[in-house]
Amino acid sequence: MEYLIAGYGYMFRERVRQGWRPTFLTFTFNHLRGSASNVAWQMRDELERVYAKVLTRIERKPRNVRPDLLPLWVCSPDFPVAKAQKHSFRDAVVNNGRHVHAIAVVPPWSRMKETLEDHFYQHQNQYTGNDKPLFRIQADSITHGGVFVTDYALKGIKSPRIGYDEIIILPRSPSEVPARTQPASEVEQTS
Repeated sequence: MEYLIAGYGYMFRERVRQGWRPTFLTFTFNHLRGSASNVAWQMRDELERVYAKVLTRIERKPRNVRPDLLPLWVCSPDFPVAKAQKHSFRDAVVNNGRHVHAIAVVPPWSRMKETLEDHFYQHQNQYTGNDKPLFRIQADSITHGGVFVTDYALKGIKSPRIGYDEIIILPRSPSEVPARTQPASEVEQTS
């Protein structure tokens, strides 16, 4: 596990060294129905939706860009643990306290002129609300302590409740993305 976390830390340090902007994200959700695995799937689906929405603000045509040049998010589910700073009752009870941390880096050539932190602050209502799966997105720029932040963001995978197979890496690799299909009207015209 430690090697995996160190590897992700290295990926982020290299990008930050090249001028990418790092951000620590925390996603908390409204009540999601279903089994624990169904809740995990819904959270993953929502993270992919948010990433896709943000991605088009960063890159005009992301399908035409190599995946290693797109913003990178490494996300890990987590549960609250006992500590001096108390969590809100809501955060500890809804979905059994399950939430998601992510470390994100945005390339310096981004079309988005604001930071990811400012973007989520200014456009929170586009992503969250009572009628949406997400309750809140908290974004904080990472200015120092990158190794600590990476370890903290991915601490959930060290837990027996969550394993390394629940890490969510965005963008997905090309082999994970379904092929685009032609609309029926185009298929009929080529026949």
